[in-house]
Amino acid sequence: MLERVQSIISAIQFNLKVQSLPDRVYLREVMLPAMAAADAADVLLVGTRRYTRRYPNQFHLSRTQVWTMDVEPSVARFGNGQWHRTGDICRVNQVFENQRFDLIHLNGVLGFGVNDSEQIQDMVDACHEALRPNGYVMIGWDADRTEDPTHDLKIASRFVHADYRELPARHRVTGMDGYDHVFDWFRRLD
Repeated sequence: MLERVQSIISAIQFNLKVQSLPDRVYLREVMLPAMAAADAADVLLVGTRRYTRRYPNQFHLSRTQVWTMDVEPSVARFGNGQWHRTGDICRVNQVFENQRFDLIHLNGVLGFGVNDSEQIQDMVDACHEALRPNGYVMIGWDADRTEDPTHDLKIASRFVHADYRELPARHRVTGMDGYDHVFDWFRRLD
């Protein structure tokens, strides 16, 4: 019983710590509201954890269908209910075989599951196919864990680095231990 209580307290503390990081504050207070204001018809938020469970609520649910996805089955409970899918972002076009998105939001995937050149190519191809023409993908990444995606020829072959409405193509936030977290927007090339 004591171990269970300690585990719950630890999870709550971790959740609060993550939510207070500058990149998460920017994401919650600036990026998600701007995304919601765009009134995209179909949005996919990739990466589901306790601290992301309220992200779908930022959108006008009568105008935007918000899907969530994570590779880990155990975190499905933090997804968007019946609109959550368990699957690999490198196969998003297969997981959502009959669904196309206006926007795919990938935060913390590069260096945390999509780690090598082959996986990046698979992710790029799958996201390109899963997006509607002129759709956007946002890649959030840690500068200490992965290479700059704007220098990746695989990404540049399918996407152009571009502003998303009033959000800049790139926003850099200094976070934990002085490491940068970077948000990059890419528009699908057809």
